[in-house]
Amino acid sequence: MVASSVVTTIMILNYHHRLADTHEMPNWVRAVFLQWIPWLLRMSRPGEKITRKTIMMQNKMKELDLKEKSSKSLLANVLDMDDDFRPSSTLPHSHVHPHHPSHAHPPQHNNGGFIRLPNNSLPPQAEENALASSLQPGVHRELSLILKEIRVITDKIRYDEESAVIENDWKFAAMVLDRLCLITFTLFTIIATAAVLAAAPHVIVM
Repeated sequence: MVASSVVTTIMILNYHHRLADTHEMPNWVRAVFLQWIPWLLRMSRPGEKITRKTIMMQNKMKELDLKEKSSKSLLANVLDMDDDFRPSSTLPHSHVHPHHPSHAHPPQHNNGGFIRLPNNSLPPQAEENALASSLQPGVHRELSLILKEIRVITDKIRYDEESAVIENDWKFAAMVLDRLCLITFTLFTIIATAAVLAAAPHVIVM
């Protein structure tokens, strides 16, 4: 009994101090120590009640998440774009030939006094954006660097949150194992003590 208690104590301490960088929780450990044994021992986590229904719902949600991630992986690889984009030094409408119909016919005024743009010309907002990009080529480089820094910060925050969730799962698994060992050793001690006293010939004097 002493040897088994030492071994289980080492396992509990090992589970409690595991990190997301060093250990990945297997599926059987998650199912046994985070779902079914806590359900049998009537244990619960703060803000989360462990029941048979919640266990089945978590398993279904996990399957749906795996299917969703596998379906989005191809689309994410296709839509992945390089951050180092290079602005064009010329305006988009500078490649139009001088004798193009859009240059041959000036903008006409309608009856309301508004300027009617030709079919092949850019809107004023797009022309202003293209002009600003051509006049300030260094701004895009600064924006790309700022975007990279923001992505690094957000990835770090997301990684810390995921690591905290994994570490809390290991700590809860250690607490479940500790509670299981407490109940097992207590019952074993009571049963063994009763058996020894009952088998002793001189304990009960008739």
